[in-house]
Amino acid sequence: MSATTVKRKTQAERREQAESRMLEVAIRLVAQKGYEDLTLAEVGQAAGYSRGLPAHYFGHKEDLVAKAVQHAIDQYQMALVQRPPSEPGLPQLAAILRNYARITNSKGNRALGMLIAQSMVRPVLRKTVVQANERGLVRLENELRAGIKAGNIRPDIRVKEQARVIYAFLRGQIGFVSLDPDWDPGAIAEEFILTLQARLGTGGGVQSQ
Repeated sequence: MSATTVKRKTQAERREQAESRMLEVAIRLVAQKGYEDLTLAEVGQAAGYSRGLPAHYFGHKEDLVAKAVQHAIDQYQMALVQRPPSEPGLPQLAAILRNYARITNSKGNRALGMLIAQSMVRPVLRKTVVQANERGLVRLENELRAGIKAGNIRPDIRVKEQARVIYAFLRGQIGFVSLDPDWDPGAIAEEFILTLQARLGTGGGVQSQ
């Protein structure tokens, strides 16, 4: 391997590290102060780089924030993958709901809630959120079908509609926990798991925690 190849790889790694750092800082700042007051310059400064680097890497604020949204979603998906696997279907859905409840009040999720609201009027953000929603729904649909195959979910359910009900619950938790200091996402998730068990289950049940 030539010295030039090594140098290029090092530069790529440095850029990736800088981008990841700025995306994490952007999410933290959005959670603290909202989208409107965020500036590219302060993202660069808070991340430990020059004030002009975010504009150089991402272009516009909306483009940076759109990538920050995807970064936050990717981090959540990675956390799910790293958790011990559960039985397909209802047990795995319960694990997803419980894990999501644990991180509902995180900076990443609070920022995500704010940015979902912003996506209604900002096309770049809207595209990112819509794509994330589509992937999330497909994952839930696949898990429901896996549960039908495993025998712990009834075969006569409407898979697409039930996936949307679950997804709407996950998104709704973010809004409520941000507005209500007494909101307990873990307890609410357990109640919802019981509802799913009663509505979708074949009688096998889901282990409580």
